[in-house]
Amino acid sequence: MSTSLSLATRALRGFLWNGSASLIQLGVMLVLYKLLPLGDLGRFEWVLALIMLLSLVGDLGLGAALVQLPDAGEEHFDTAFWTCLSWALLITAAVVAASSWLASFLGGEDPHTFGRVLRTFCLAIPCASLAGLLRARLQRTLDFRAVALSELVSVLTFAFAVTLLLLWRPGLGVLVPVVGSVVRELGLFSSLAFSARWLPRLRFRPQALRQILGFALNLTGSRAVAFLNTKIAYLFIFVPLGATAQAYYSLAERLTLQPLTRLATTIQRISFPTFSTIADDDSLLRRGYLSSVQGFVLALGPALAGIFVFAPEIAALVNTEPRWMVLRLLAAATLLKVAGSLVGSIFMAKGKANWSFYWSLFSVGVLIPALYFYGLPHGVEGVASVIAVAALLFLLLSQCLVNRLIDLPFATYLAALSRPILVVAFVFAVLLLARPLLLWSPLAVLVIGAVLASVATSTALFLFARDLCRTYWQSLRGT
Repeated sequence: MSTSLSLATRALRGFLWNGSASLIQLGVMLVLYKLLPLGDLGRFEWVLALIMLLSLVGDLGLGAALVQLPDAGEEHFDTAFWTCLSWALLITAAVVAASSWLASFLGGEDPHTFGRVLRTFCLAIPCASLAGLLRARLQRTLDFRAVALSELVSVLTFAFAVTLLLLWRPGLGVLVPVVGSVVRELGLFSSLAFSARWLPRLRFRPQALRQILGFALNLTGSRAVAFLNTKIAYLFIFVPLGATAQAYYSLAERLTLQPLTRLATTIQRISFPTFSTIADDDSLLRRGYLSSVQGFVLALGPALAGIFVFAPEIAALVNTEPRWMVLRLLAAATLLKVAGSLVGSIFMAKGKANWSFYWSLFSVGVLIPALYFYGLPHGVEGVASVIAVAALLFLLLSQCLVNRLIDLPFATYLAALSRPILVVAFVFAVLLLARPLLLWSPLAVLVIGAVLASVATSTALFLFARDLCRTYWQSLRGT
């Protein structure tokens, strides 16, 4: 039991550190949405999605494979480093060479700007790809604090770079967040390298690469398709509907789905090595999984309820008022995704990386026709509607797979979620009843709404989840 408590403590502390980094990142992006033209930000979001996909491919999944391999040694890490570096540089060179050709297909109404942004942004690929290996060394020792501090350093680096560029060269426009993002990846790599205190030797062992490559490629395919899953809507927005429409959707996504995605990625980095240490003990794994899901819903559910209720005021505050319904739809989709955010960690901990891959292929196969035949004809709101409905379907199906894998009855799963759902429902009801009485400016309404949400959440936690909160607090303190 002491081991599980130690793991829970480290995981929870890492989650809180990374959550603070996510909030800072979100705050900086909201400032950019307030200061820069929506069209520029739409182009930035589109190219960012492409670069993130290329970085996933550049990583090759070798970091996660090294976490999963019990007897991974220095020769595995050295071989993985040089493999990853060579592959990432090759991808970067290919993107630079093909940028003009790619711009003609993917650049929308301004291919020239797209090409310039893409060439600048792809400089982040090598650092982003290699960061996974450095993170793996820290994850193997469950040093989540060092990983989280590195994430925080990278976000602060991004904020500093963006602030400096806005003051020094405000005319850069879309290149402000682009250059800031490249500097962010350099900051993350540098911080992870300092924390890991490791330098690779100049050696390459084909046998070591073969030991990790099977798992790594399966995971890379799964991650790439899963990422396409989360960003598939962009294909049906940027080119056919325009950069401004992309900005409307991306901002709503940054307030809902992206915080979940970032936190889910953080939790997966923590829960994957944590769950891997207890993968053979289904009883302990079930308890850890259910406790994590409960905590995730309790942490994000009330905030998503608030975003849903006050979506018109939030949209008015950041100049996207015509599309406030997109924000509401994505808040609903995110709430459904919260409960299934740890599915991938269970698959990987059980050595079922291929399940994640097949699941992602299935999801994309469902989303593409739905977005094409229903989403696109109904504009940005139609795309968001498809994402929300698909979230419900995917939650039900993926949970069935997890239940089968760890022998978890569905009734037990629903019982574990009952109290977190009561907390979210209580907060939602209070805010929904109070909103018609708040007749001030959007900023004033949001401030009062945040206070009401805090009071309602505290009350609901006391009424429905006191013991859960006490457990999480004890884990945070390490007791």
